[in-house]
Amino acid sequence: MPSELIEVVHRRGIYLPEADLWLDPHFGVPRAFISHAHSDHVARHELTFCSATTHRLMVARKSAKKSGEVISPAFGEVLEWEGWELRLLPAGHITGSAMLHLTRKADGATLLYTGDYKLRSGLSCAACELLPADVLIMECTFGLPKYRFPPLEQVREAVWEFVTETIVEGMVPVLQGYSLGKAQELLRLLHGLDVPVMVHKSVATMTEVVLSEIGDLPPWRVYEPQTAESHVLVFPPGSKPAAAKCRFAMASGWGLDPSAKWRYGVDALFPLSDHADHPELLETVERVNPRRVWLVHGFTREFASELRQRGRDARALGLTDQLELAL
Repeated sequence: MPSELIEVVHRRGIYLPEADLWLDPHFGVPRAFISHAHSDHVARHELTFCSATTHRLMVARKSAKKSGEVISPAFGEVLEWEGWELRLLPAGHITGSAMLHLTRKADGATLLYTGDYKLRSGLSCAACELLPADVLIMECTFGLPKYRFPPLEQVREAVWEFVTETIVEGMVPVLQGYSLGKAQELLRLLHGLDVPVMVHKSVATMTEVVLSEIGDLPPWRVYEPQTAESHVLVFPPGSKPAAAKCRFAMASGWGLDPSAKWRYGVDALFPLSDHADHPELLETVERVNPRRVWLVHGFTREFASELRQRGRDARALGLTDQLELAL
């Protein structure tokens, strides 16, 4: 007889009452799992489970200041904890990002929480790993069929073309991406182009923390406006260099939307994402093969409906779904 599913509830965030464990809460709690070090996933807790890299990044961002105990098992290591087995698995989202796999020792019931993730191989973080689970909690930011990302080499070619054409025209190319994650991926994409790189100070801070983990980078240094000519700049969104003649390009999965370039106010937009696209979301469900799927972030209702049409027990967590009736 199948074991009882591990309970999942939504109380301003994702909570596992049996384990008394919160998943990526935005507010301080007694015990939390933090999937990665983006600022929207980090708060101060009495006990935090996260990867060692995520903890180092939290410290560099001062997000870990005044936090309590931090436990950082290695990827794949089984941690015995209060009647549970915990495993961290690479999520493929950004450097240090992790999924959480839980096993209830009393009966072997399992749960996998993806956090933000992608199945595609990136350049600046470990490839995602999945394990089967009875309950799957997954993000579905790009949970509509229209979201299908192009191959990485195609994006690299577009980035290189934008950079070289901008410099030939006597202007400074500025590539915009979050200082943690997207910026390191852009730096890896620029390796081999033979164009000097300058980065915003926030990009430099994050890159230095993970320098040994992200592979070969082009020569880079912190941005200096007086000598920026003939360089490519890597800046976070919203930060503008003082260089006079710039062309801006944003790296974002939303680049698949026709209106995105004008919405962001940039000259070019590259569909480079650190999230799973629609085919990857479907592949995740097939590989994990859960008895129940909980969906968070993005097009949760739409993707839940699609999964139910495919015979899955799928629900949007924290929302009331209109379940289809079989007539």
